[in-house]
Amino acid sequence: MHVTYVDKIIVLQQREITNRSWMQASRISDEYENGVEQFLQFTELNVPSLRGKYFCPCVKCANGRHQPISEIRSHLICHRIIQTYTKWIWHGELPNKPPSVAHTKPVDVDMGNRIEEMIRDLGQDGFQ
Repeated sequence: MHVTYVDKIIVLQQREITNRSWMQASRISDEYENGVEQFLQFTELNVPSLRGKYFCPCVKCANGRHQPISEIRSHLICHRIIQTYTKWIWHGELPNKPPSVAHTKPVDVDMGNRIEEMIRDLGQDGFQ
């Protein structure tokens, strides 16, 4: 199997998404600070900014205010990230989707000449 640079980035992003243990750590710990940095990097890679701003997931802003990355960093350290924000839909994580049916084979169904049958069903009285 050939692994490209893009594949490595995708794997790194997925790893950062799945590890949320930092969210429960003490805000003064290295684990929390590193988690905040990974979260912010993930956000910048996966969400277009709105004039350089993103939704702030701190408990004070609650994803209701746009802030620059530096302000989000400060808010996450000072106020903490929302503990229940485990699906980062406002920061580039895609919601779970039902299984795709795109891989099914198309089925040809011979409908015959259904229009003629429908006209006959209506009867000739409708066309006089």
